Amino acid sequence: MRYRGKRFNEYVVVYDISDNRERLKVDRILKNYGFRVQKSVFECKLNEFLKKKLIAELQALNVKTGFIKIYLLTDIVDAKTLGRPSPSIDDKDAFIV
Repeated sequence: MRYRGKRFNEYVVVYDISDNRERLKVDRILKNYGFRVQKSVFECKLNEFLKKKLIAELQALNVKTGFIKIYLLTDIVDAKTLGRPSPSIDDKDAFIV
């Protein structure tokens, strides 16, 4: 499978969903695209193709009891980690199966 759009950007995906079944479905999808940093927050490194695929999968769930937001972390974002650092996705450590 070829992935178009070689440039990968970092995204933060957050959700607030009250229904357990809906929340579990969202959680399962997001685990395929990134890693959890908090209970309802994921960091994902995606190219344009994967971003569109993720959005399509999440939209197909038709979440009714909450919301999902996807934030692009741009070059102007100066993220600082305080305390124990969370794991990060490094290009040499990440791969697509």
